[in-house]
Amino acid sequence: MGAFLTFVVGVGLTAPANAGIKDEYERAQECDYSQAEYGSDIGVFDEVNVRFCISQDRRFVIYVMRSGKAWALPFDRDYRQAGVMSLNTIENDKLVHYAKKKGVVERVILGRKRMERPVLY
Repeated sequence: MGAFLTFVVGVGLTAPANAGIKDEYERAQECDYSQAEYGSDIGVFDEVNVRFCISQDRRFVIYVMRSGKAWALPFDRDYRQAGVMSLNTIENDKLVHYAKKKGVVERVILGRKRMERPVLY
């Protein structure tokens, strides 16, 4: 799965065709690690803590690391990067990534919806 992280990070570093670098940076900053709606599933990302948010316009999924590094990828629409067709979507309480490479589709559960923590008084 470490290779998957490398692939995702590599994809996240490229800006969408209609967005500038500054727009990409600002979009990624929308997601705060402590407030992220989804947490990474066990075994998906080796040795890093990643959480996810869906952008306010629901066009991007934002990956954010505990260190604060963040990047955005398309959400609920197909996109192609380095010859791989991908899709990020939500299924029930799971954030799911589909990737089609050389005719084979792989489904990976990136994360699950985090439970709301009760406020202690």
